[in-house]
Amino acid sequence: MTFMNWSQHFVTGIDVVDRQHRGLVELINDVAPLLSSGEPVAGERARTLLDRLSEYGLTHFRDEEEVMLAAGIDPADFDHHVRSHQGFVEEVVLMRRQLAADGQCNGHDLLRFLASWLTFHILVEDQLMARQLRLIAAGHAAGEAAVLARGAREDSAHGVLTDALVDLFAVVSRRNRALLHSNEQLRTVQATLAELNASLERQVAERIRELAGINVELLHEQGQLHKALEDIERTQGRLLQSEKMAAVGQLAAGVAHEINNPIGFVSSNLGSLKTYISSLLAAIDATTREVSALAADHPARIGVERAWQAAELGFLREDIPALIGESADGLARVRKIVADLKDFSHGEAAEWQDADLNQGLESTLNIVWNELKYKARVVRDLGELPVVRCIPAQLNQVFMNLLVNAGQAIDSAGTITLRSGHDGRQVWIEVEDNGSGMSPLVQARIFEHFFTTRPVGKGTGLGLAISWEIVQRHKGTIDVDSEPGRGTRFRVRLPVAGPRHHQDAAS
Repeated sequence: MTFMNWSQHFVTGIDVVDRQHRGLVELINDVAPLLSSGEPVAGERARTLLDRLSEYGLTHFRDEEEVMLAAGIDPADFDHHVRSHQGFVEEVVLMRRQLAADGQCNGHDLLRFLASWLTFHILVEDQLMARQLRLIAAGHAAGEAAVLARGAREDSAHGVLTDALVDLFAVVSRRNRALLHSNEQLRTVQATLAELNASLERQVAERIRELAGINVELLHEQGQLHKALEDIERTQGRLLQSEKMAAVGQLAAGVAHEINNPIGFVSSNLGSLKTYISSLLAAIDATTREVSALAADHPARIGVERAWQAAELGFLREDIPALIGESADGLARVRKIVADLKDFSHGEAAEWQDADLNQGLESTLNIVWNELKYKARVVRDLGELPVVRCIPAQLNQVFMNLLVNAGQAIDSAGTITLRSGHDGRQVWIEVEDNGSGMSPLVQARIFEHFFTTRPVGKGTGLGLAISWEIVQRHKGTIDVDSEPGRGTRFRVRLPVAGPRHHQDAAS
């Protein structure tokens, strides 16, 4: 099985570097069948693989850094390259820690990391280094070579896209490290919890032996324990959902920030391009008058007119502005999505404030649109609403759950209708679908924690339960009207002024 082929795009022209890069490609292809099988890599096989990666890193990074030092590469670029090497070593160290803690490694994650490292490091970091070394060898100073090498990459759209992908890869890498650290803390907490549970079990056993003759009292205590466990499950569910939304919000904000940079200069370049095209066409128009003044059989006139015909100048006059306009519209759409991502993950939105619920519904719809657009048509019937005193981030979470549920209720093609209105003291938001609908038995349980009609592993049963609690916290109501085969309508009612006492609501 060949996972990755050696490409000429990988060649740097430095023999020792290219030879070692080929070795890494061969290593990846050697272990690809093992890592892509879907089974965890455990025991001696995992240790051997991580040893091979450590040996590769030790040899390759030493040789590559010696080449850069010998050539006199720019110190700032040398330090950046060394930090990139250290990042690889840190990832291998984290995998060893995971192996020591769990006794196994995730094969898919390791394979994706190796492929991503190989692609980004060779295509970006090492190619930039190679260009600098060639420029230094040609007589350029180190600082000048750094500027020229980086400029050669940034002059192309490929360089812009590669920079954005590298930044995103760095963001994901930091998130992975933070997640591993969180997992280690979770294991510590779980161990402590296991000890507490063991102690609790011993105490319960002693208590049972003491109360063996008092069955009524025992049953009463068992009932209380059952209720306490349900409260713990509900609390754990809320914490799980809260942490999940916080992680998604942080990742969304990070991705939105990273995307904003290339959007900015691409938009600026489009504006400059439009100006340049206008100037170019104006110059052609001026030339047209001079050419028209020549005799019809003049060689220069004949040559220019043939060149205009070959270039289809008339078509270009019409099509170029249209292409620039379409590109600008596309960038505007991306800006809107990025803005909605920022709104959805905004930290200040966790505070009580006056908010436009129609705007929140639209922003949330934009976030989940990818889940709906292939099978649902969205119809808006939104009325003008007064601002509502609320926690916008929490209500956006309610809207998201209702929209996703509506999309999941539609098998292949259907309609989702959004409505809103107010009656003075209250506003209401409706999300209606014409999907599969629900039976009365299902409707009676949809707001229970961990109740779901989806297959095992496809749903947590927390979405509507959390939504109900959020609406209750805002002193509102959420109603459902559904019938099998007809569809489902959810209506959320909220007081315009919000709860009388925000602290009471928060509790």
